[in-house]
Amino acid sequence: MAGATWLAALLFLPAVGSPLLAHPAFGRFSFASRAVLAAGVGAAFLSFAMTLLALADVRWGVALVATVAALLAWGSRAFLRGEAQTAAPEPVRRDTAERFAAAVASIAVLAALAATLGGAATSVDLVFFWGAKAQQFAAARGVDTEFLSDAAHQYMHPYYPPLVSNLFAFATMAAGRFVWTCAALTFPLGLGALAIGLPGVLRGMVPARAAAATSALIVATLACIGSQADVAGNADMPLLLFETLAMALLLRPDSARASGDLLAGILFAAAASAKVEGLPFVLAATALALVLRGGLPVERGKAALRLLAPTALSLGAWFAFGASHKLFYEYSEYGRFFDIHAEHGPGIAAEILRALASTGRGLPYLIPLLCLIGAGRRGRMAALPLGTAAALAVFIVFTYLHLTGDPAQWISWSAARVFAPIPVLFTLAAACPRLARRAPEPGPGKA
Repeated sequence: MAGATWLAALLFLPAVGSPLLAHPAFGRFSFASRAVLAAGVGAAFLSFAMTLLALADVRWGVALVATVAALLAWGSRAFLRGEAQTAAPEPVRRDTAERFAAAVASIAVLAALAATLGGAATSVDLVFFWGAKAQQFAAARGVDTEFLSDAAHQYMHPYYPPLVSNLFAFATMAAGRFVWTCAALTFPLGLGALAIGLPGVLRGMVPARAAAATSALIVATLACIGSQADVAGNADMPLLLFETLAMALLLRPDSARASGDLLAGILFAAAASAKVEGLPFVLAATALALVLRGGLPVERGKAALRLLAPTALSLGAWFAFGASHKLFYEYSEYGRFFDIHAEHGPGIAAEILRALASTGRGLPYLIPLLCLIGAGRRGRMAALPLGTAAALAVFIVFTYLHLTGDPAQWISWSAARVFAPIPVLFTLAAACPRLARRAPEPGPGKA
């Protein structure tokens, strides 16, 4: 019974985010996509509400947290004032190719579920800190500062972004206890959400067949990486869910609307609040999106505000909490910014290649890359996922270069996970429409 309640609390997330997604401007998305997008919005606002309550020294309660989060989602509609209603998408009539793609995605989700239930995909990090933090926060009805400040608990990384611990604590308060198996099941649950919601988001960029095929490849890729790299129960699957949906939104032709920017911005906030590497992803994707769009400086400024303000508010509240309780002031443990050890460079490159090659024999990274190469020249928007992938790779390598000793062991247990967004970005870039061919110039005398 506790397990069912624990999962039901997470399945309640679409209801928390629905006040925003019920806005007529989002009528262009299918019901399934709106439900998944609402879950992402609900996760962002639920974690933000819990952080704000902790900052105000108000004890958490299930009803209180859910109410504050829903009110925040409703209040965000003010940024869409004046945006016209959009037409509902045409009813989906799946052909054989789309059904096959959906079957592939379903099999991938079931494989991830089997790996999780069998314990093959369960993350050690769930036991060491995500679960331990959530359990303690739920018992304390807030972020337990005494627990985090204990020198014996520094391995739990007190400064880590709070979203996953907060969501797990919310579910734990609802169920009355922490349910370890259910926490691990967030891996196939997140994959299932992506399989359901991503095709409808991509249909704004490519035809239905391409959207289904792209989604199936992404889901299968992440199922393989996640099962091999033991991500069940940690923050990687939520991060990948938020990043993938946000990037897909930005690639749509209608992304420049206020509703598209705001929705992507809230998903960016969820990503940045899930893991440390979510922040460079957000910054790179936002900068590239603004450059590729062009337009007047005023319009770019408004778009930048919609895309970045949710992340700034979410992380600002978290660091304000850390500073006010003298727990943390920055992302620590990575050394000084320019204190790098270039002598480790060749070894780091070799270890990364070894880690990726040992994950599904490297196929979940290689196949999306081959699809990108085979797709040929893409339109200018393909620079958005490709540039973000490059920036993320640079950030990861730059972080590895900060370790004083040999980073081989660190890379062996982390590279497969932290590089997982890159094959997703390759797949999205391959799906971008082709570069339009210029019509031949008329010859002499051919007007």
